Amino acid sequence: MIGRIFNLNMLYILLAIIAIGFLLLPRIMEGINLQSKGIGYLTSNIEDYYYKTFPEEGKYTVKIDLNDIESNEGKVLLEESENKIHVTEVSQMDSGYEITFRSSGSYDAGGATLISGLEHVRNDNGFSSHFKAEAEAFYKGEAYQLSPSGSSGLTYRDGDQFGFQLSLPDQMKNIDLKEDPIIEVTITDLQVNLWVKKPNK
Repeated sequence: MIGRIFNLNMLYILLAIIAIGFLLLPRIMEGINLQSKGIGYLTSNIEDYYYKTFPEEGKYTVKIDLNDIESNEGKVLLEESENKIHVTEVSQMDSGYEITFRSSGSYDAGGATLISGLEHVRNDNGFSSHFKAEAEAFYKGEAYQLSPSGSSGLTYRDGDQFGFQLSLPDQMKNIDLKEDPIIEVTITDLQVNLWVKKPNK
């Protein structure tokens, strides 16, 4: 009799565990998707998340050494809370120099924030990214306009990548790298990409 009661109790406990497991399964799956896909998971889940983008105020500057291009890797353009933009690479080409930036933000089940040179948009045709940031290089008080050279979209779990190009020879005819190899790159019109989970989702 005691053994039968014990077996029934074990059965009830097992059924309760299974029921709780079914209730928690959606949250577990969401956690797995969030860890594997990051912000990209939130952008594809438009039924559960609000999305808004707005300009980040201010100008952000980083000094670039054109004589020692590898020394620029890791230089920080912006760091606000868990959002960061840093230089990943400066490369020299026949047409000039390309400066590539990596944006990283924060994300969890409640939403995400990413400050970037790109605006990430969900529309009727799917998901797309628009280059919004503008950049200038300053050398001895003279300004040189930089042109966008490419972007990656949300290919990283926590962000994206974007770059600018300083063209030769017209823009650099007055730059003497032997005398002073440092230029200051100033970026404006960065974008705050914000995802917020909808109530009761």
